[in-house]
Amino acid sequence: MNKNIILYVLLGIILLAVILMTFFPNIIYVIKDSGKTGVDKCNPPEGQTLEQWNEHMSHHPSMYKECLT
Repeated sequence: MNKNIILYVLLGIILLAVILMTFFPNIIYVIKDSGKTGVDKCNPPEGQTLEQWNEHMSHHPSMYKECLT
């Protein structure tokens, strides 16, 4: 297999990750919180205010439904 193809695929994956992190900067919290339950999920992570966290949770109502009630 051509080494250039592998290089282009890796660069494409990296570019896609950078684009996703640019447009969706809180996606890391969604991935980290997917396994949490209860109060741990509703408390804002370090570095975020309660208002920022509430706004973030409002964008994911199915995941944070117990926090938004």
